[in-house]
Amino acid sequence: MRDDMTTQSPWLHKLSPAAHPMRMDTLIMLTALFLVASANISFFAHILAVYNIGDNIGFVLSTAGVLFGLMWLILQLLCYRFSYRVVLVAMVIIAAVCAYFTDTYGTVFDKNMLINGLQTDQAEASDLLAPAFFVRVLLLGIVPAFLIIKTKVELRPWKQAAIAKAVTMLAAVAVVGLCLLPFGDQYASFFRQHKPIRYYTTPITPVYSAFRLGKDSYDDATRPTSMIAHAGDAKKVMQAAASSASKPKLMVFVVGETARADHISLNGYPRDTMPRLAKEDNIYSFKQATACGTSTAYSVPCMFSYLNQADYDIDTADYNENVLDTLQRLGVTVIWRDNNSSSKGVADRVSYTDFKEPKTNPVCDVECRDVGMLTGMDKMVDTKAPKDTLIVLHQMGNHGPAYYKRYPSNFTHFTPVCESNELSQCDQQAVINGYDNALRYTDDFLAQTIDALKPYADKYDVMMVYMSDHGESLGENNIYLHGLPYQIAPDTQKHVPLIIWSPENNGIDSARLQAQTTQPISHDAITPSLLTFFDIQTKETAGAQTMFTYK
Repeated sequence: MRDDMTTQSPWLHKLSPAAHPMRMDTLIMLTALFLVASANISFFAHILAVYNIGDNIGFVLSTAGVLFGLMWLILQLLCYRFSYRVVLVAMVIIAAVCAYFTDTYGTVFDKNMLINGLQTDQAEASDLLAPAFFVRVLLLGIVPAFLIIKTKVELRPWKQAAIAKAVTMLAAVAVVGLCLLPFGDQYASFFRQHKPIRYYTTPITPVYSAFRLGKDSYDDATRPTSMIAHAGDAKKVMQAAASSASKPKLMVFVVGETARADHISLNGYPRDTMPRLAKEDNIYSFKQATACGTSTAYSVPCMFSYLNQADYDIDTADYNENVLDTLQRLGVTVIWRDNNSSSKGVADRVSYTDFKEPKTNPVCDVECRDVGMLTGMDKMVDTKAPKDTLIVLHQMGNHGPAYYKRYPSNFTHFTPVCESNELSQCDQQAVINGYDNALRYTDDFLAQTIDALKPYADKYDVMMVYMSDHGESLGENNIYLHGLPYQIAPDTQKHVPLIIWSPENNGIDSARLQAQTTQPISHDAITPSLLTFFDIQTKETAGAQTMFTYK
């Protein structure tokens, strides 16, 4: 068989990369070389950041050989006469798309990042699509894919093809082995100390993560649909020092977005990013708070889970009751208002309103603003028959990369501002300026939230808690945004602000609250703290760290 393609017109024949048929094995090898060279700039940059090329040129070159051998082997395993064109075209397109985000933002396409990407709405996704993205996909994705489609390929008889595939797979393994052996000691150290660098291999990591996500999705589909109950023994217990006349509880819990603790002026950041909160009494800012994950899709369900970070599994989060379910079951009115992409399943069984549209959010300009979620507070809080109430406000906050869109123009305090979603093309200080301006808008939103709560202090014990879902990288070590695997993520993506407004007359021990502001705390404390505030006890959180202690 000379060719697997139909007869071409003369002009298409001229566009063919070769006048004579190319063997399938050769096309696969050339594609592997192309992918290594065009889609792994960040991988090699991380290698060079660890190993000085002047002293380690042999080792650095060997890593390229190892990556090529692995790429070649994987393509050989996936490519057969009925599938090779589809596989090769898909690989170059995936590589072009993913490599753009990895090289531009430092994005790593593990399973959690794929989930985060799938849950990103259209408005957030459009912020990421810059002209450079389309140019790169065209030149390094679509054009190579077209050449692969139009290349004449010689398909051997089945027996010869099987032998050839076995030989080429052995050759690929040999390439990997020959590159590894001379530097065995260095690779032993490399795999032990710098294992996370493998996350930057493209398209190997995205494809592997997609297979994992597919498998996990299948596992989800075959799991029982019944919820896993938690805190079945939970009950209301009057706090020891509280009187029988204690008022019902009212808390606003603000789920922050992409805020990092080291840019909070209340924590010592030299810039005044929290001017309004700094003037408020009874503000407690925790300086050592950490997030459960590095993405919204992972962290938000974890924040309200009964499982601590060590035991939390995003794959089963939707099948487990969370603390909001317990609160609602025991009579607490639970209301979730969302100006982000969604509650990520947390609020599926409580009152939920989407505030990303002008029809529900009265404060919209280039986008709908967080402060709009405070509209109608009198409808959420019952003053005639007060009852325990939890209001959760899920912010848009500092969601990147378009930080300049996250605040109204009158909050442009730090200048100049990066007004591009290609952060790596901006001066780093301009990126930080936009980010810090967005924090000042969050400060204003939190201050307005406190002002909205104050009128209810005569009939309720009031409280505001603000904690971000994860942090953000702003160009440190050429890493932007968030979502890196937790084990390799910098502290800037894990260290988050936790700010509490707790008036003196709400029964909470302010001295103990203040003492915790310098101690380590994490998302793990949220569920026990919510239960404590609303006078609920359960063995499931017995002994767990809680932010609150009653006097």
